[in-house]
Amino acid sequence: MGIPASRLKREVQRGHSDAYKSRGAWCFTWRQLACIALRRWTLAEIHDALGDDAATVLPPLLMLRSLTVRLPEYLVRALETIAAEDGTTVEGCLEGELMDFAGTIASRIETAIPGFRRAYLFPGME
Repeated sequence: MGIPASRLKREVQRGHSDAYKSRGAWCFTWRQLACIALRRWTLAEIHDALGDDAATVLPPLLMLRSLTVRLPEYLVRALETIAAEDGTTVEGCLEGELMDFAGTIASRIETAIPGFRRAYLFPGME
């Protein structure tokens, strides 16, 4: 799951990182690399790349869990269409939509599910 140096440099130039140059080499914090990775790959892709290490690197509420749902055909087709347009999977598209939902309930749900806000904001600051 390597991130090309050119991509990291572009992130710095756009002001999206806490990077600095040291002896001619770009240096990034782990948090900043995680932010870049989460913008580039789905959580499922990151889990696949981390393998067994995912459980030790990511907060417990970011562990993946399978869920089977039944949705109306129009919603399934909409997800498929948007996923194809965005170059992602239906799972990735749905994850993005549900992240928006999670942001609207983060404060409300934290009491019922301790750690929810931390997982939602990962790897950012609380």
